[in-house]
Amino acid sequence: MNIGGNLEKCPLCQNALTGEGERDYWPKITLNTKRTKAYKIVLFAAISVCIVTLAMDFLFLKVEHVSFSPIVVAWILVTGWILESTIKKHYNLLKTMFVSMITICVLCQITEIYIHYAWDVPYLGITAGWIVPILCSVNMVANFVLSFVDKQFTDHSLIYMFLNILVGVLPWIALFFYQGMPPLTWSVCLVINCLAFVALFVFKGKIAIEEFKKRFHV
Repeated sequence: MNIGGNLEKCPLCQNALTGEGERDYWPKITLNTKRTKAYKIVLFAAISVCIVTLAMDFLFLKVEHVSFSPIVVAWILVTGWILESTIKKHYNLLKTMFVSMITICVLCQITEIYIHYAWDVPYLGITAGWIVPILCSVNMVANFVLSFVDKQFTDHSLIYMFLNILVGVLPWIALFFYQGMPPLTWSVCLVINCLAFVALFVFKGKIAIEEFKKRFHV
């Protein structure tokens, strides 16, 4: 039986092969073991902190107290997921950034509400008034920079820039009709998103229109 390629052992019986090998049919794929090890370290650290937090909350603290472990565990899991996505360097980085931003904003709002009801702390609206517009502005600037630095972001991920623009613009409009002039943070976010939107179509107009048509099947 003839075996092609440059194998040293038979793939069936694992006996050593004789004769000269041929050129491999498929290129060898080298795994980035450093990145894999870093991912495992992050995963182990996240799970360990979750276990210790739950143990502190339900096993070690005997006095009556408000449970804090659900919020802490949620933040640890979200942080671990973001680090895992960064370490693995997912292809669609703009999607990862957008989903991370939305996840953090939602978790911040849940945390603020939980603290308000659990510890009877006055509700200050920090998430809606500060965290969301600031994260949206930072994410928009990062998306805009990446779309000009690397061509793949412009060609395949502009839909997430459009979604980020909607997140930055629509709340400002809703707040304007609901309570009048929105807070300064939302106004700054609106200006940043509008400037990014205009610059995107000025410098990358054709690519942006084609991406829009492809995504929405226009």
